[in-house]
Amino acid sequence: MLGACGVAMGFAAAAAWPASAAEAAASPNASPNASPKEIRERIDAAAKLLDADNRDAAVESLGEAIRGLEAMASAPRPPAGFKTLADRASGIRRRLEKAGADVTALAVPGIPQQAAPAVAQGRSAAGAPAVGRAAGVSFSRQVAPILAKSCGGCHIAGKKGDFQMASYEGLMRTGMVQRGQGQASRLVEVILTGDMPRGGGKVTSQDVATLIAWIDAGAPCDAPNPAIGIDVVARGGAASPPPPVSPAMKPVAVKPGEVSFASDVAPLLQEHCLKCHGGDETEANLSMASLDALMKGGRTSAVVVAGKGSDSLLVKKLRGAGIEGQRMPLGSPPLADAAIAMIEKWIDQGGQLDMLTATAPLDTVVAAGQATKLTDAALARLRVAAGEKLWRRAIPDEEPGVQPRAGVCVIGNLPAERLTELADLAEDVAGDIRGDLGVDGPLLKGGVVIYAVRQAIDYSAIWQNVSRAERPRGLAGHAGVAGDVVYAALLVPSNQEADDLRAGVADVIAAAAFAGRSTPAWFSQGAGRATASRIAPKAAVVQQWRRDAVAAIPRLGSTADFLAGHADPATTALAAGGLLSTLATGGKLGQVADALDGGATFDEAFFKVFRATPAQAFEKWAARARR
Repeated sequence: MLGACGVAMGFAAAAAWPASAAEAAASPNASPNASPKEIRERIDAAAKLLDADNRDAAVESLGEAIRGLEAMASAPRPPAGFKTLADRASGIRRRLEKAGADVTALAVPGIPQQAAPAVAQGRSAAGAPAVGRAAGVSFSRQVAPILAKSCGGCHIAGKKGDFQMASYEGLMRTGMVQRGQGQASRLVEVILTGDMPRGGGKVTSQDVATLIAWIDAGAPCDAPNPAIGIDVVARGGAASPPPPVSPAMKPVAVKPGEVSFASDVAPLLQEHCLKCHGGDETEANLSMASLDALMKGGRTSAVVVAGKGSDSLLVKKLRGAGIEGQRMPLGSPPLADAAIAMIEKWIDQGGQLDMLTATAPLDTVVAAGQATKLTDAALARLRVAAGEKLWRRAIPDEEPGVQPRAGVCVIGNLPAERLTELADLAEDVAGDIRGDLGVDGPLLKGGVVIYAVRQAIDYSAIWQNVSRAERPRGLAGHAGVAGDVVYAALLVPSNQEADDLRAGVADVIAAAAFAGRSTPAWFSQGAGRATASRIAPKAAVVQQWRRDAVAAIPRLGSTADFLAGHADPATTALAAGGLLSTLATGGKLGQVADALDGGATFDEAFFKVFRATPAQAFEKWAARARR
């Protein structure tokens, strides 16, 4: 059902569209009365041209799409899907502007206030089936059968157009469903515009109404296990529910003689299992990309039964005994008996986590386990080598300069002299941060890799390579962990003021120092902003952060949304910076770092230092800030 669409949406371009950027630039102009599908293709072509650094052609293609949008906006009732197309066009326009293109002539139209999306009896303005409302929609009894019938052959059993939704979880990961926004969701848009299903299939107006009502209600899942295949759910198949695994699963200390998940089990899964069970398209719908994913199980059942290693399907499959189907790993030599026994013992211990979180990517868990065994110098060499590999994945056509310093290594495409100056500055700032936090020894064992780029498109490429998502607006620097790399990424304009550059460098290095200690993203972001505010208090960007912090609070949603990382990253950084600038001196942040280095969990370290939970601290600060 669902098919090829734009690069930024994660799908290939439509087959009718020119295959290359050059062909796209040479294709004929779009008609002012272009269909929603044609307009979308123009927008997607603009994105491809921008990715190829062909900004002039991208501006032209986007301009053609905007002319079509203007015609749509002038209709008495703009058709369903108009807002999604306009938002997408606005996003490409922002990317072009950040890349230095002249976009003054590009004005994306909005829906007139008196107009509403076309939802009428009979047919919509776009010629699609009319849709209405329904209430009390069940995913398992109503939505899953619609998806299985209309999408199953291409996008449940297969991955046509590089898109698959084998399970409820898989569907939600695609971004095709925007909770609470049925009409604006891409899943509905491709039906209403006539783009899907292909091959002559039809989706009735009642089925479309059911999908919209389900999404408007928040797209809830009433299947016994969100990892069960949609086709299984649609047939009324029941799968054993997964064992209860809390998203806040706490790491426990490994006692002498016990098996470590991070150091012993995760490396085995990474080496032998992730080839088939590590991506979005996984065999038997079983993902081992994280401990949380492993514990949820596969298409029809759980594979780990905590406390019962010999009864767990994972162990049975590895041994090839008492199972249906073939022994695992498929197409490779069996694991050694000692390795299987280690996995069984870990499950007998309760299948517990000993580092990071249950949702942390498996490669990051493996890297954390390995880091405990290496010296600072050995870990630094490993991180630099892994950092260069990450650069080449994100920006393969440009060889970077590499400038290692004590505690940091700068990798980037700035002019050689500028890169050297930045590396010297980063080393100096890292020393200032150590002093501010009162940290003895290295700021972070193994140091921080800093990606320094001169163009917004390069910064976006690094963000997208690490997070598999579009870069959010409003950020020019961030930090995180990707496998063996604890990194900071920074956009460095050629004309940036010295104080602002110092603040930006301090922000991302301090944030990386806490991200490398496995703190939540909001805390590492806030610690970076708070530390930078003390390192470069007169910087204009620091003053702007302070002015904007309180205004960010209403845009966060609930306290739970803020703490869980559901809010926009730029808004989260502003609010978290305001919170920790008020709550914590450098010494207190240093105490948090010391507690984490001593084996405390983040919640334990936070409460020990601030005598409150993160939720209590945030709500108290927000209440005061609003006054």
